[in-house]
Amino acid sequence: MKKIVNYILAVVLFSSCTYEDYLNDFDTTTVYFSFQNPVRTLIVDEYEYIKLGVALGGKRENKQNEWAKFEVDSELLQNTRFKLLPSDVYTLSNTEEIVIPEGKMQGDVTVNFDMDKLTSMSEPYTNYALPVRITSTSLDQVHAEKDYTIIAFKYIAHLDGTWYHKGTTKAINLNTDSTWTRIYSKPTLEKNQSWTLNTKTSQMVETNGISYLSGKMEIDQQAEEIFITAEEEENFHSKSASMSADKKELYLSYSFQRDSIVYEATDTLIFATRNIVFETW
Repeated sequence: MKKIVNYILAVVLFSSCTYEDYLNDFDTTTVYFSFQNPVRTLIVDEYEYIKLGVALGGKRENKQNEWAKFEVDSELLQNTRFKLLPSDVYTLSNTEEIVIPEGKMQGDVTVNFDMDKLTSMSEPYTNYALPVRITSTSLDQVHAEKDYTIIAFKYIAHLDGTWYHKGTTKAINLNTDSTWTRIYSKPTLEKNQSWTLNTKTSQMVETNGISYLSGKMEIDQQAEEIFITAEEEENFHSKSASMSADKKELYLSYSFQRDSIVYEATDTLIFATRNIVFETW
């Protein structure tokens, strides 16, 4: 019985110490970059900036403004596949200091991009990176292994993402002169088929379907105009193409031919979601 009591007492004391350790601050406070090799996605005409941020560790509550000085360090790119992002492609809201505000455990600066320059000099998956190193801090120390980050970039067109696909297609058999109509439209939006629109250029996406069939179309957004083409389809004709920005809907009317069958399609695409996930290089 005595052994059991001693065991229980030891467990309680151990648990108590562990809990106290959790409640108390560490002996030193640290600043660091959470990720050393992130890939950040920019969205043309929508999300053309990122946040460059640092994190604070070592204390449970931040009761005053802290700061971390930083610099762009091109030497970090040695032995990587990246080139230094030209300085005229981006601007920093603060060029040398990131503030961690009182009450916060993270701080950041904004990096704004000149997307015309970036897209003109690079493919969507760019070979440019922004290498940044922390040089000093108001905290006790800079984390020795997380004192830098090398941010790689890619961009996607404004129309990139998953879209619900609804519509009607009339098919005409030129050999038999017979016709039929296929309606693909469900009252419940989520029960409709979906298309994935993937970026080809800064303004153009490629579909993974055409009418109710497998195939590809290119949708090119130029200012307020929408153009559709289908290089792989015979006798493709674009009749009309427009977009409701408020509803996030695309309206497409077109025709094409496969063998002896002509398809005349009227489609509506309703935006569902971006396909952006956290990535590292």
